Amino acid sequence: DPDTGATLASAPMAASSSFSINSPTYYDGMVFVGLAGGRVQAFNAVTLESLWVYQNENGGQPNCPITVCDGYLYTGFWTGEETAADFVCLTVTDEDPSQTHEAKTAAWRYTHTGGFYWAGAYVADNYVLIPTDDGDSGYTSGYASILSLNPRTGELISSIRLPHPGDARSSVTYDNGRAYFTTKGGYFYSAAVSENGELSDLRHIKLYNYANDAKNPAMSTCTPVIYNGRAYIGVSGVG
Repeated sequence: DPDTGATLASAPMAASSSFSINSPTYYDGMVFVGLAGGRVQAFNAVTLESLWVYQNENGGQPNCPITVCDGYLYTGFWTGEETAADFVCLTVTDEDPSQTHEAKTAAWRYTHTGGFYWAGAYVADNYVLIPTDDGDSGYTSGYASILSLNPRTGELISSIRLPHPGDARSSVTYDNGRAYFTTKGGYFYSAAVSENGELSDLRHIKLYNYANDAKNPAMSTCTPVIYNGRAYIGVSGVG
């Protein structure tokens, strides 16, 4: 209860939340939660009755925010810095209301070495924008990418490999024809996005943490907030 804090409903989850370090996502009377082992579980938002459970065949930690748009759910998983993991699209439909834990099948999966960690998607009518990990251990080697995928098929529309090492571990923010995101390598990026999802004109700003040390970059895992011509992000210190 929002006024008293009393519990109105509760229900068991299909697995532990493990590395699910994101809030549940609400959409159209449903709540979606990322769970250990590459799972997403859907609940009725009022009764908390389970509606379905998705199990990703590559497993993974559910570290990415869950984005829902027009009846489709988008999220990514992470299995290790140098191993493959999936970004997936699911319909939110409860195909069999008689089953509380029916096995949901992905509409599509996109597999990437390094996977997706803290990477939240921006979803438009014609494309989905998602950043990736760099596919290498640490954050001073390996190169991440920004991907543009078809929201209904998962087909790669466009991608840009970033010119500086480091995982891209923020959500994508869109503003006025450009996508914005940050990296653990210490950069703030933007890229132009066409109506059809083609990426171009990558720009960057090197972040600063008073160290100026390549082995201790000014990491950012913060999702940019764009307002009135300015971007706001957080940057790590030297410790």
